[in-house]
Amino acid sequence: MAVAMYRAVLLARRNEQRNEKLSARHRKLDRHVVQESTAQEKQRQATYDRSLVPFRDAFARLKRVDLAELSPVDPAGHATADVELQEIQRLAVSAVGSLIGGGAAGAGIGTATYLAVGAFATASTGTAISGLSGAAASSATMAWLGGGSLAAGGGGVAAGTMVLAAVVAVPALVVGGVLLEWQGRSALEDQEKVAEKLGAAESELAEARRALSEVFQRSREIRLVLKDLCVAMEERLPAFAALAADHDDYGAYDAEQRAQVKEVFDLACTTVKVMAAPPAGEDGQVGELSGRVVSDARAHLAELASAA
Repeated sequence: MAVAMYRAVLLARRNEQRNEKLSARHRKLDRHVVQESTAQEKQRQATYDRSLVPFRDAFARLKRVDLAELSPVDPAGHATADVELQEIQRLAVSAVGSLIGGGAAGAGIGTATYLAVGAFATASTGTAISGLSGAAASSATMAWLGGGSLAAGGGGVAAGTMVLAAVVAVPALVVGGVLLEWQGRSALEDQEKVAEKLGAAESELAEARRALSEVFQRSREIRLVLKDLCVAMEERLPAFAALAADHDDYGAYDAEQRAQVKEVFDLACTTVKVMAAPPAGEDGQVGELSGRVVSDARAHLAELASAA
């Protein structure tokens, strides 16, 4: 009569092992999320400090700048009706163009403009994700990565495993004939429900890992192109800064000087565009927009390299 209880005990032990493995995989995914977020934040901050800030300081000196002349053309191969791409382009030009003639007077305005458009990796509270820990870091990072529903799903896995940890326990053996068999059947039913929940949680985590692996790849692509854009700007900034310092009237520039300004301006706009494109959309899937922005940035860099 104790067969049901025996089966319940075996199933409880299997459930406990599955739960431990599930929790370990979730913790590993959390670590990967935080590591990629930290790497992304470091690269963005380095790009901001080493290229965008020096550009801002030099560009703010210029007077009588013609933004219409400087504004980049629509990316080749994209339809002009592409609203998302146009919007991110407009934001970039607006952010960079706002620096004309000291338009970003005061460090706060310039920094705020780039941080807002660049969508630095911060939680909704404004706290840097690298300064968070545990579930807070995971949830904030998934949201920043474009998590949306995925972030909610991720939280569901975390919450589910915590709840299951309390439920998955070997049932205490109750001696005594019919009472033992009744308890065994009840315990077996409970453990079968736990096993079903564990299966759902495992499927959910597997899907989250699949989606996030693609997001991580796109995030790495963004980091790499930001690094190359930073290098390209650093190579051109000394001459640009010298030009702005010696002669700040853009309206009096000749064609060669205007081309020099436009080259650096275009690089700054491309950099801000890349920063403004999240790796994933609200559904947690890798976004097409970020792929096109990275592709455009690569084409831009290739064009500069071939012209050098």
